[in-house]
Amino acid sequence: MFQKIVMYFKNNKIWMILIGYVLFSLFLATTIILIDNKTLPIQQYIPSILFTEVNLAKDILGLLAGVLLTITTFTFSTILIVLTMYSAQFSPRVVENFLTNKITMKVLGIYVGGFFYCITTLLFMRNLNYDELVISATIAVVYSVLCIIYFIIFVYTVSSSIQVNKLIERLFEDSNKSIDNIISFLKDKERIDQYSFDEYDWQTEIMSEKSGYLDLINFDLIWNLIKESDCKIFIDKSIGVYLSEKQRMAFYYDRGKTDEHLIKQLSNSFSIGSERYGYNDYMFTLQKIIEISMRAISTGINDPYTAILCIRLLGVLLSKLAGIDGKYTIIQSNDSNAEIIYKGLDFSKDLYYTYYQIIHYGKADISIILSLFEALEIINGKASINNKIVVKEFAEYVYSICISEYEHKIDVDLIKEKRNRIIELSSK
Repeated sequence: MFQKIVMYFKNNKIWMILIGYVLFSLFLATTIILIDNKTLPIQQYIPSILFTEVNLAKDILGLLAGVLLTITTFTFSTILIVLTMYSAQFSPRVVENFLTNKITMKVLGIYVGGFFYCITTLLFMRNLNYDELVISATIAVVYSVLCIIYFIIFVYTVSSSIQVNKLIERLFEDSNKSIDNIISFLKDKERIDQYSFDEYDWQTEIMSEKSGYLDLINFDLIWNLIKESDCKIFIDKSIGVYLSEKQRMAFYYDRGKTDEHLIKQLSNSFSIGSERYGYNDYMFTLQKIIEISMRAISTGINDPYTAILCIRLLGVLLSKLAGIDGKYTIIQSNDSNAEIIYKGLDFSKDLYYTYYQIIHYGKADISIILSLFEALEIINGKASINNKIVVKEFAEYVYSICISEYEHKIDVDLIKEKRNRIIELSSK
């Protein structure tokens, strides 16, 4: 349940923050209106210097309402320009990283909230006499100062966001958090390479009810549904894969015919959405860094140093997964015969799918190939004994793909030296 709440908030973060600031501004406006109308008798406790005449308050509020609406339009236009640049120069997948940036959402929320405050207090000021004193204009001025501060922060954020190194750094942090979530989930759980369901007589497929990306698997709900039974559930689809309607998501193994109502409940334990999110989909966060590296090594951009940085950072991220053995995660309990087998992390495939495109398009660039071997050395440093063999085999794969591209002895010797270094480290 908690994961669903987190996913819902992250999927609708923009609207949540925007609505939050609008509600706060309306609450502030309501409080100030009650004070100005003397419904809340606390004017005697407020310093007299903060009060203004009604005419002056109307002028200030009307002016600020127009200014805030103009700045909101300008900010929105700036956001659209940055999003277009992100999509064209980096990757369409990184657009959401700027759009969901805290400063970006806060700036829009504060400006829209300020506009609502000004027009709301103006609306209820029509019943006041011109000789009365009000505090609404002073609050609006203080609010406008806050808007200016956030506008300056927003300008700095935009100028930083368009720098590729800053973007890669933020993507690295997001990937790091996503991988930490996976490692935390796998902690204290058994991992295996093979499985068997021969002892069960009945097999039922659990189907997807709609098309979309697999966002979340509610393992707690699945376990509560099957813990009293002698059964196994094999989930062969990992978070982030695209499923079509009526496509198989998992197998249910039992010793007798399965209750259709139970299968329906198990199917509802899989959350399917229209987009991928990086909260618990670490391959999606890695994909963003991969795409930036692919753009960097393309002939149109030709920025190998950005690609080298991405390759090394991918190595650092994969090194955190290299210490995890096995292909399948087992969820079970000593007081139950039920088991959940989840195919959620396969280091050998993750290593391949992270680098195979970079190898294909960068195999003729010696700097890219050398950085790939350096990344493999980083991964090998934290790999388990079994995964050291995987890294060694992948180094041989990289060598076999790229060596035919080079004829000069210096290039060939450097590549052989890097490959031999990986083989040496993998043997320790």
